[in-house]
Amino acid sequence: MSRSAPLAWVAALAAATFSTWSAWQVEYGSSYTPLGCVAPFDTNGYGPTRLGAAFLGDAYDIAGLAVQWGVPAVLVLAGLCMSVATGNRTIIGRRVAGLLVLLAVVGPAAPAYVASDGCSEIPVLSGEWFATVATAYGYEESALLLSALLVLLATRTAGETWPSGSTGRRAVALTFDYLVFVSLLSLFEGWPGSLDYGLLNWFRINEPTSSLVAVPAFLYVLSGRTFGKRLMRIRVVSTETGYWPGWRRAAVRGLVFPVLVCVPQGGLVMLLLDGLWSLADPAARTLHDRLAGTRVVRDLL
Repeated sequence: MSRSAPLAWVAALAAATFSTWSAWQVEYGSSYTPLGCVAPFDTNGYGPTRLGAAFLGDAYDIAGLAVQWGVPAVLVLAGLCMSVATGNRTIIGRRVAGLLVLLAVVGPAAPAYVASDGCSEIPVLSGEWFATVATAYGYEESALLLSALLVLLATRTAGETWPSGSTGRRAVALTFDYLVFVSLLSLFEGWPGSLDYGLLNWFRINEPTSSLVAVPAFLYVLSGRTFGKRLMRIRVVSTETGYWPGWRRAAVRGLVFPVLVCVPQGGLVMLLLDGLWSLADPAARTLHDRLAGTRVVRDLL
């Protein structure tokens, strides 16, 4: 570790902590002004727009909860500790910086912005939406981006000794699987329904039926070869045999998301911890991979 690296880590931690402080100021400060409307939001739009709104709605819930719970500071602190303990600073630094940038991007992009008439929602991916998002960046997002840059500077001279794993491919596969599931659910619910701004929002509004939706979600991920994984050419295998883990291990692994997503607030925190575990794992395995004795590998066939 270079002489300037500790200073860069400390500065990154301070910037990450500032982002959480700024988020709490917005949440409970006097500058927040609620907007009212006597008419319901406009729900017209096409499938891709609705899918984008659902994805951003869930991302907003998770990212907002992460920043308010101090996850950025925890990420930086965990990255520092793991880089000192293992000496694998480059991979850890990239993972930490990537997550910080993701939080900075999701924050302004995810809210449901209200149009100038005060009663309609700005369509996702429209020109007005992009212009609104561009003006929504503030101190909180700037602090996250600065923290990510400082983390990269602190780890820029480190050598790579860990394999990068399949973290990026898993993230893309998860996004595709999410869109598939939301699309199928929307056929049942209908586009103008409560699913418009996210699966998590739908679960909160439809608590009596949310457990029924968890059943197809569990069955969908049970095989370990979902649509997203097939598309990204990755698959779930047993750490012992290197082949399909079997029904018992697959069931343990497959129950994580549908069960935790039904737990208000606390479930999202546990999902965050589950995913963040891969930051310190040499093979980028999540906690549910460790629990089930599985890992995700590239499928070269």
